[in-house]
Amino acid sequence: MKERVVIIGGGPAGLLTSYHLKNFGVNSIILEKGRAGESWRKMRDGMVMLSPSVPSMDMTSLSFDHPIWSLVKLKGPFATKEEFIEYLELFAEINKINLMKDKAVSQINKTDDGFEASVDDGSKISSTTVVVATGVIGHPCLPDIPGVEDNPKVIHSQNYRGLEAYRGKRVLIVGAGNSGAELTIELSGVADVTLVNKDRLKYYSETGNLSNIRGLSESILKELINFKIIVLKEGVSIESISGGNVVFSDGVEDEFDEIVFATGYLPYMPGFTNMEVKILKDGYPELTPSCESVSTKGLYFTGPLSVKSRLCSFIHCFRPKVAPMALDIADKLGR
Repeated sequence: MKERVVIIGGGPAGLLTSYHLKNFGVNSIILEKGRAGESWRKMRDGMVMLSPSVPSMDMTSLSFDHPIWSLVKLKGPFATKEEFIEYLELFAEINKINLMKDKAVSQINKTDDGFEASVDDGSKISSTTVVVATGVIGHPCLPDIPGVEDNPKVIHSQNYRGLEAYRGKRVLIVGAGNSGAELTIELSGVADVTLVNKDRLKYYSETGNLSNIRGLSESILKELINFKIIVLKEGVSIESISGGNVVFSDGVEDEFDEIVFATGYLPYMPGFTNMEVKILKDGYPELTPSCESVSTKGLYFTGPLSVKSRLCSFIHCFRPKVAPMALDIADKLGR
């Protein structure tokens, strides 16, 4: 099968790329490992997004021609995971986006006249241009701490099993961003919770950084700390873990039933063969201003992979980059 543009990943960035390409007269096909927004489906149930989704301050919609608040009946100013997935599905349907489900791409090969995507089902799809929109959510970050790997008591917050699985247990939550704060609040009073963070806690009200602890999470977490309902180990790191036994940098050693790392995500990309793809030291691709690889022409990156920062993988950060990238692709293909 030969296509003009193949997009790897059917999350918000992949859908938005296809939408803009279509507006510029270029057909594309999305190869998605599951359904639209598959990586989002793996996030914990009921998770509330950090960016607002209302007409007066919409930082979540893919396109203002089809904003989330006009397609989905939202229950509040911040969309839930479930509401956002519904929006992605409706956006793809309304805009007749060509998304192929259950097409996980393991390798992208360079050919004489473009690229070839190798799909896990054994099929191969050729194209002139490839856009990688695989994001970061599918690649949880677990720190390189002795005893973390293959430890049955250790999970990433993406695999959080719901409140009842932790009732009455001693739970250590590692990382005090929004996910760590939200999990601490949810489990407080139900489990014996300790929150550990290698740095001082940072709050949005003080820093203005959207990835720091925000809103109700800030106020409730401060109450939990002040009332000593949870244990806070601030400015403390973990030196090693053995089963549920944890050794902290302050010399304390303690035992936990469950250890949950709310430590974010890393860039996720398929393998590249027969081509050079320059990667920066933080794992992000090195790109031109139009989001094309500096080392391989015709290979583009979009979404969180294009913003080079774990602190700004929000939709409103990469959204302005997608249309100029799509226009660059369209111009080079001659539309």
